[in-house]
Amino acid sequence: MNNFKDQTDRIKESGYKYISLWRGDKQIVSWNLANKIDAKFDEIETRLKNNEPGLYTILARNATKGTSDSFVINTGSEKLSEQPQVIYREPENSKLLENQQILNLTVQVKQLEMENRYLKEQVSDLENEIAELESTAATNLAEQTPAPSLLDSAKEFFGGLMEFGAPLLDQHFALKKQQLEIERMKLTNRRPAPGSPQAVKDQNVQIRIIGEFVESFKDQPETYEALHTISAQSDSVEKYLELLNQYSPELYEQLSNKI
Repeated sequence: MNNFKDQTDRIKESGYKYISLWRGDKQIVSWNLANKIDAKFDEIETRLKNNEPGLYTILARNATKGTSDSFVINTGSEKLSEQPQVIYREPENSKLLENQQILNLTVQVKQLEMENRYLKEQVSDLENEIAELESTAATNLAEQTPAPSLLDSAKEFFGGLMEFGAPLLDQHFALKKQQLEIERMKLTNRRPAPGSPQAVKDQNVQIRIIGEFVESFKDQPETYEALHTISAQSDSVEKYLELLNQYSPELYEQLSNKI
């Protein structure tokens, strides 16, 4: 009996924001990006159909890190109560956790930039609506008297929004981005734990080089977005290089020469 739909409904009703699919301690489907949970449900459903029947676990949580809740999916004929439930535990390696935090902060910066761009587009649409209202009023002026103060009120409101709203939006996102960058720099430059200082230092340098490499593609939105997605799915420099090679051997070669 396949209980995927029942468990999916429970996750959605509980309002979780991030999900991933596991079988035992092996990750089958990676965590989704912010506001992309519906697409991740579709991906998980497809993977369950194409993988062998058995017991799988959907991990769900409300933040990019922290404790996850488990929802067991049974796609086989086994009775759920007869199978041992595998409990997933977050990795204990502090360095991996730091790397994941750095990658998550990079993704958050990208999301803030996208949200800022979206809001600016909304403001631009409002400007166009004002222009259309003015054009319509001018066309109908000779035929009828327009409703008193309606157009003026709209112009005053949207004009105030353009004068004060757009700069405030820019300031808000700039401050937020600066805070995230400072936090990421703190994590990147943190002193290494005793035992292998040189290895940790080298890895910090590699992470910084990866960040600079990603930012060099800001003028290429499609590639820039893909590189940030790879960052979100990576928990180490090696994993990032592996996924980058799968995406583009050419970009992999460029970054490998830098590292």
